[in-house]
Amino acid sequence: MHTGKITAAVSAYVLFLTALPALPVQAAGTDLFVGYPDRQNNYGTVNAAVSAAAQIKPSSESQRVTIHIAPGTYREQVTVNTPYLSFVNDTPSQKVTLTWYYGIGYKYYSVGSNGEYSADAAKAKNAKNEPTQRWGCSVRLRSGANFFRAENITFENSFNRYVTDEELADGVEVSGSQSITFRRQQGADVQQKAATERAAAMAIEADCCEFKGCAFQSSQDTLYIGGGYGYFRDCLIEGNTDYIFGQNGTNVFDGCELRFKGYSSGGVGGYITAMKDSKRTLFTGCRVTAGSLPVAAGYFGRPWGGSADVAFVNTQLQYEGIITGAGWTSMSGHQPEDAKFKEYGTTCNGAPVNTGSRVRGTVQYSADGLDTQTYLGAWVPYYLNGTLPEIPAVSGRLVKDLRPNDYMYEWKIVEEMPTDAKLYTDRDYAFRSLPAFFTELISTKSCEQIMTPCDAKKLTGDLASFTAAEDISVYIVMDQRNETLPAWMAGYEKCDGLTAESTDNVTYDFWRQDFEKGTAVTLGTNGMTGKVTNYTVIVTRKLAEAPPEILCPGDASCDNFLDARDVTLMKRHMLHLAELSGDGLSNASLHEYGQVTRDDLNFVLKHLLQKPSESPYIWVE
Repeated sequence: MHTGKITAAVSAYVLFLTALPALPVQAAGTDLFVGYPDRQNNYGTVNAAVSAAAQIKPSSESQRVTIHIAPGTYREQVTVNTPYLSFVNDTPSQKVTLTWYYGIGYKYYSVGSNGEYSADAAKAKNAKNEPTQRWGCSVRLRSGANFFRAENITFENSFNRYVTDEELADGVEVSGSQSITFRRQQGADVQQKAATERAAAMAIEADCCEFKGCAFQSSQDTLYIGGGYGYFRDCLIEGNTDYIFGQNGTNVFDGCELRFKGYSSGGVGGYITAMKDSKRTLFTGCRVTAGSLPVAAGYFGRPWGGSADVAFVNTQLQYEGIITGAGWTSMSGHQPEDAKFKEYGTTCNGAPVNTGSRVRGTVQYSADGLDTQTYLGAWVPYYLNGTLPEIPAVSGRLVKDLRPNDYMYEWKIVEEMPTDAKLYTDRDYAFRSLPAFFTELISTKSCEQIMTPCDAKKLTGDLASFTAAEDISVYIVMDQRNETLPAWMAGYEKCDGLTAESTDNVTYDFWRQDFEKGTAVTLGTNGMTGKVTNYTVIVTRKLAEAPPEILCPGDASCDNFLDARDVTLMKRHMLHLAELSGDGLSNASLHEYGQVTRDDLNFVLKHLLQKPSESPYIWVE
């Protein structure tokens, strides 16, 4: 039985938002169909249904679009770039196969200049190109396809399995870019070693993708995992060379079958994994098996990057010799003993496997930390338990019933915000400086902060909502590099002259809107997603007046001009030769209230060097 939980933590200072008991059913959304002519919203191809889903623009779990695919074989290269999309086979006793035939080292009429399938190029047939995108993958989940799911679907690349009529009609021929010279023709045996090249069945670049009861079939580089989090339950992954490979993120393979496909020309040792440095991969309770073709002893993996991190826990071998005594081997000059390879509890026919010859340091004597919950953290995949966690609301003094729309990211309310508060729940970045207006409010414990997850910038649509517990002013502290203000901030006004800096040297602007008690407040996407940092939120009681604008920042002499005299006064203050006070100190103190710093002085010097027409400030006389 698979179980998952999220630990709850509460302190007097910070309220943590965590996941509690699960909802009984999956959230409702939109259903589309492929291959069901008697159904509404039916489409003739998977790509047509994917395009229709993109027009719906789902942005949360409640808006998920499920594409029900009828049993059969669908020959098309599919690209998904829409979040909250599911591929489902409702008849698991019959196969749904999504397949394509591109392989590296060959060129085709249908490949466009961008290295992907092009309907126009396929129709024109006036030039041939090589598929250069993600190893000619049959299905590609682009970075926008976060929270993708698939159930009982076979993802296949036929290139290393059989020759199709469509491939021959597409003019397949050797490109010359690789050493392979095998001629592909009707009836050719492409399952021999000499005919094998890289040909991915699936390439994943998105975050929080999960699969249940799916199959991934090719020979070399079958499954690319390059997104964020991923979860595979009860799946089959088949291939020979590096057939699970990738970079970035964390993936868990739970109860899966890892099958060496073999070659018709004779057994050759293969490699289950090839991972780069910034990826963590856990195989828990998986089985290593051999296909019907000849198979030689293979390896758990090899390091594509020097610090590759792969763990095999409680693995069952079909026979002990299916994995070599060493277990792991080298790649591209990277040695397995230098990588973060781990093996624990390997058995064959219920008995422990002899691991005495394994690469030094790879055999573990404890499985502590090598479990699904530790690897996936706050994210609880739907296929882990068949349910999604409920998202509880939390409240502060000014913010009532804060509830994010997606359960995997942590949000916090900080009731008594400090001047060096962290901006995000998933980063260590903190405020280095705040406007004097806020430092005064903080000193009286009048600021409440909604600490957002920075990684929520990956999401589109509404992120969270809350209710105003009193008459409040909400300040969105937005990365100054954000060039596209999102539509949900249409009612916010920019607070001219108010900026803040973080410890990672990002400058933030302040945007304000007032809300009456009981008003529902929505917090949406940052507008530029991953190109800039996310925003954080500061909430205060509604003030009688807006915070004062600085009419002439840096005007230490209070003469309504910015000139060398201001520079001199600021320097003398910093050297404790003559102290500034009153309006002069307020004007000169731009970054830390009551202090004149090098940053303040540099600000004045920078704008003195600009022509008046180039300066972003208006000096008032």
